[in-house]
Amino acid sequence: MNLRKMWLNINGVDRVFTCDPEVDTLADVLRRVGLTGTKVGCGTGVCGSCSVILNGELVRSCTRKVRAIKEYSTVITIEGIGTPQNPHPIQVA
Repeated sequence: MNLRKMWLNINGVDRVFTCDPEVDTLADVLRRVGLTGTKVGCGTGVCGSCSVILNGELVRSCTRKVRAIKEYSTVITIEGIGTPQNPHPIQVA
């Protein structure tokens, strides 16, 4: 195991976490920081339920290894696109 600290901006919040970049996926990291809205369905990136926005690009978090993500990148998940008072239409659906 090759654990290291990494920094990401997730839903506008700077987060630091420990991970194994060779093993962990972005979905693993999201779970580790307590975000459960992004679901892992098929685990192969086909179904799209794990989709997030990474540096402005739609990616499948279940297949994106942490080693392929630049430190200080920006991630937006389903929890980051609306508020409890004004939910995004996708959150309402």
